[in-house]
Amino acid sequence: MNSIGFLETAWRDMLYALRTMRRNPLFALTAVLTLSLGIGGSTAMFTIIHSVLLKPLEYQDPDRLVQISGGSTIGRYEAIKSAARSYSEMGVFMIGVGNPTLSGDAGPEVLRAARVSANFLRILGVEPMLGRSFQSEEDSPGGPPVAMISAEFWQRRFGSDPLIVGKTMAMAGAPQTIIGVLPPGFKFPFPAIDVWLTQPLEVIGMPTQSRLLSPILTIYGRLRADVDIPQATAELAVLNQQYSLANPGMLDARRSSTEQVTPLKDQLVANVRSMLWMLFGAVGFVLLIGCANVASLLLARSTSRSREFAVRAAIGAGRARLIRQLLAESVLLAFFGGGLGVLLAGWSLNAVKGMTTFNLPRTGEIRLDGMVLGFATLISIATGVLFGLVPSLGASRPDLADVLRTAGSASSGGSNRRMRWFGVRGLLVTAQVALSIVLLIGATLLMESLARVQRVDPGFNPTNLLTMRLSLSPLRYDTDQKKAAFFDELIQRVQSLPGVRNAAVTWTLPMMGWAGRPVQLADRPPVMLNERPIAIEQSINPEYFRTLQIRLVRGREFTARDTLSAPPVLIINETMARRFWPEYPNGQDPIGQRILMGVNPQPAEIVGIVADVRQGLDSELRPALYRAYPQSPQPAVSFAVRTDGDPMRFVSSVRNQVLAIDPDQPISEVRTMEDMVEATLGQRRLVMRLLGLFAGVALMLAMVGMYGVIAYSVAQRTPEIGVRMALGAHPQDILRLLVRQGLFMTMSGVVLGLAGAFGLTRVLNSFLFEVSATDPRTFAGIALLFIVVALSAIYIPVRHATRIDPMAVLRHE
Repeated sequence: MNSIGFLETAWRDMLYALRTMRRNPLFALTAVLTLSLGIGGSTAMFTIIHSVLLKPLEYQDPDRLVQISGGSTIGRYEAIKSAARSYSEMGVFMIGVGNPTLSGDAGPEVLRAARVSANFLRILGVEPMLGRSFQSEEDSPGGPPVAMISAEFWQRRFGSDPLIVGKTMAMAGAPQTIIGVLPPGFKFPFPAIDVWLTQPLEVIGMPTQSRLLSPILTIYGRLRADVDIPQATAELAVLNQQYSLANPGMLDARRSSTEQVTPLKDQLVANVRSMLWMLFGAVGFVLLIGCANVASLLLARSTSRSREFAVRAAIGAGRARLIRQLLAESVLLAFFGGGLGVLLAGWSLNAVKGMTTFNLPRTGEIRLDGMVLGFATLISIATGVLFGLVPSLGASRPDLADVLRTAGSASSGGSNRRMRWFGVRGLLVTAQVALSIVLLIGATLLMESLARVQRVDPGFNPTNLLTMRLSLSPLRYDTDQKKAAFFDELIQRVQSLPGVRNAAVTWTLPMMGWAGRPVQLADRPPVMLNERPIAIEQSINPEYFRTLQIRLVRGREFTARDTLSAPPVLIINETMARRFWPEYPNGQDPIGQRILMGVNPQPAEIVGIVADVRQGLDSELRPALYRAYPQSPQPAVSFAVRTDGDPMRFVSSVRNQVLAIDPDQPISEVRTMEDMVEATLGQRRLVMRLLGLFAGVALMLAMVGMYGVIAYSVAQRTPEIGVRMALGAHPQDILRLLVRQGLFMTMSGVVLGLAGAFGLTRVLNSFLFEVSATDPRTFAGIALLFIVVALSAIYIPVRHATRIDPMAVLRHE
């Protein structure tokens, strides 16, 4: 057959398939809706994976961009830069940057800033949309204060002023000259940056010595064309060893020999890669279950069309011709299901992008494009062939004598042939049950894990707690006394508001990250910095523990007497007490002991011990120390307010009190502490919800398949059941026969599903908390639940079978 003849035949097959679907719209609608769930979910997940994991970064030669090392000091960066030969260009950016305040006629605004080396655009291969990039002299201490801004910030704050380059803006109390505007959507080194600055070590509020010793820089670069990642990794191992030998006491000296140079894209999505692939596999299970369901429907439908196929075969239609006709029908169903699935995928993607509790990288790049539509088309064709092939192969070989002899009744076909088709449909249902079991066990494990996490005591009371960030201008508040005076007045003003119980200042709050410092006991021989334990460091005012309702275990809280001129004092948590005094709470009392922090030669005395506070509900407890704010003032702090009732009702009142003290001082990151706690569960909760949704759809499809097989069996065996009952068979015998068939399919699927779940649920380990991936109670409970649900699904057709009137059946026969 030439190509034109093939196309004509295919067109006629499609038209015939459409007419067939119009004659049985309920069947067509059921198949299309079933397929749309699987194809839509698969398309949505592929869109996310393609945009987040597979799509190259929008830089020049993005595969050459790598992250060399995270958590480095400036000394290590300079050592690697001077000795490395694998890179054409190398730079750094700072891991954590304070958010400076922009003041002006439009009102104060807190900006999101990044500090980068001057060559960052040259490394990325990006040109500014307006203006120029940084110059090397602007990256040195004392260099001119210049900044680059994002296109979004340029439009929002400056109304897309075409003459913006060369103008100044007052940021953190100092003028910054705008030298360039970056292209729309530029997101380096992380999303939602408003302004880029040079001099990565210029951390507001951090002493110069601490900047030099703290591993706060991330090193990245562009590989040379003749170097691959394994070669660069091997070179990095040698450079790390050389640095460690030359600087044995530095915090970044003890590097793991397995530290890898990684593509910048992989580093960007490292936290979500395993989750996305796991969800893609889960939605693939749903698609397979949907295919099995539609294949089962087609098998049942092929029985009612057996006379049609026999007649066509008798007048000369070959087997290949019948297969093409049947595959045309299944592919057409899949295309309709795919079209509806793409609409469902678009709706799902809008919902995912709107989620605020889960920070998915590259969210702005998630869209339905040509690649995604090509995937949807391909998967629709593959799905149509997959669920249509088995019915097509069987229906294309009709038993002509038997079919014509029975005049094409709905029950046509010999007993052996009927039993063969029942066996194929039974295998399909068994596969559905097995796949559903895997998804249900995974979803249940996540639910159990989330329930355990939510029962964890965080060590403080998050209810009725309002939080926000304030960043003071380092020029206006250039002394420790001015910083302390601002917050003393603010606390007094806020605590006087009706409905406010307490207010407190702290460097960082639980659930939002932390800064650490190496510590040791002052009365013990000094050890190198990188051999000391790292303790979480907080700078708080006396009201902090009462505001967060953290329990004081021993000693005292800070008082107004703990000023900058007073001897330095500390309060530690119980984990730190146990770290240095293993017999705590017995043995030597930590109260009165002294601690050395970092390179500060002046020890601080422990005056109190408080209960442990978790930085995340599922995180391990860490040593922590609290310093009195006047003795360790920070320009950028968190502010917490304990209220009566809904904390968000007090946002305007607190903001007004801040502006009353300083009209140029904004607040930012306003949230309730309950929202912050919830945000730490964002990824785990998202996975649980999606996997639970997939498992629910899979369970529904599997039960429909189970019902369909038993109902089909009852319909096909009605004459046999009637004869059995006429010969004296009791309805209970018929009941046992059919229930045994349903239970055999269910138990086979359950056994296969448990075996599959035992191996596959291990990919959930990173999302589980105090729950084993092979928890026997979960496995047994889901198996039992599935058996009960399966029996419920087959109840109606089995009950119908026991009420068959044998005389009516015999008269019909």
